[in-house]
Amino acid sequence: MNRNAPIASLSLLLLLVGAGLAAPRTAGAELLNRIVLRVNDRIATLYDYEKRKNELIEDANRRDQDPADRKHVIEHAGELVFKDLFDDLLLESRADQLGVEITDQQVDKAILQMREGSGIKDEQQFAQALEQQGLTEAKLRSQMKTNLRLQEVLGREVTAKVKVDEEDLRKYYRAHPDEFRVPDQVQLREVVVPEDKVPSAAERARVAGEVRRALLAGKPMAEAVEPFHTQGEASAPADLGWVSPGDLDKTLETAVWKLPKGAVSEPVAGRGGVHVLQVVDRREAHLKPFNEVSSAIDAKERQRVYREKVTEYMADLQKQSLVVAQPPPDAADFRKLIPSGDEQKLKTLSASDAATAAAPKPDEGAAAGPGANVPGPSAAPGSAPAPGSPGGLATPKPVDATPPPVIPPPAQSQPVPPPPPTPR
Repeated sequence: MNRNAPIASLSLLLLLVGAGLAAPRTAGAELLNRIVLRVNDRIATLYDYEKRKNELIEDANRRDQDPADRKHVIEHAGELVFKDLFDDLLLESRADQLGVEITDQQVDKAILQMREGSGIKDEQQFAQALEQQGLTEAKLRSQMKTNLRLQEVLGREVTAKVKVDEEDLRKYYRAHPDEFRVPDQVQLREVVVPEDKVPSAAERARVAGEVRRALLAGKPMAEAVEPFHTQGEASAPADLGWVSPGDLDKTLETAVWKLPKGAVSEPVAGRGGVHVLQVVDRREAHLKPFNEVSSAIDAKERQRVYREKVTEYMADLQKQSLVVAQPPPDAADFRKLIPSGDEQKLKTLSASDAATAAAPKPDEGAAAGPGANVPGPSAAPGSAPAPGSPGGLATPKPVDATPPPVIPPPAQSQPVPPPPPTPR
């Protein structure tokens, strides 16, 4: 065989690799190119897995979140990443079967919406945002295209089947009255005599008393406070709106909660100074009528039904797919994250068997298609996979509670970084 001749197809390349006839390479590169997961004609390598796991850990360390949540994500990063790779490959394979294609115009629109949502106003800010995320525009476009493609699959085969009728909404309303119960509320406005402007406690009490007497005499709050506000001894009137129990500082709440409509509180020492509050209105506890909450119930029920149907859909894809999984040790328990109960059907092979099984048969030729994106035999550790390969940014999470929008939702402890934030 002429080893310098062009390789005709990916099938032949994989066969050469499996037979040990490929060009010499380092042990590290060979290890990184080991196939750890195959779903039909889609594959993920150890490189894809390690890259995505590192991204998840970096993202968890960067995020402002509860330390316990961060610790949990980092400790279970392997399982979370392998489960996401598994879900992504199921959807990517289904997109291949459906012939889903995304146009450049769709990608342009999605990126524009992402930029607008992130408050990015010009190309300089966009370039800075990409740099902060370690992205190039070409890589972002590739990842967005993959993301939109998978969203299209879920849109066709899951979201389109989510149906909720009015009787379902009314049944939920009757079964969950506490969710729609509004507690006692008071509508308030206030004036504050600030301690940083009026250092003397006695003087603060005097000014607050003057304002209160003017209010009790029937003057509007703006008029009552005007002479003191002009001299910097009192704040402008502030509308606090409708407040419920627990919304206010306890001292202020005690001072106003039992006052009738139109009443004025005694001066109350609180955060920032002395407060004078006026009760604008009151309303008793009540149950919101169905017509006020039906839209919120509809959204919530659609999310619930969507979650259920996605779980069923992903389980069906598993049953209909050829799956070969050889997870690294730190991802060995990824099956416990699969809700279908069919995880025992996933076959675990040795590394060599998995690589052989994942290679297309000779008569398949180039039919391995776009799913067979993997760093080539000579790829050096740390080199990027081909665009669209497993492990790309912003792949949708099929168990997300929200039906997939045009722009991917924020990740929830997922191994996928969010879209670029607004630059500092």
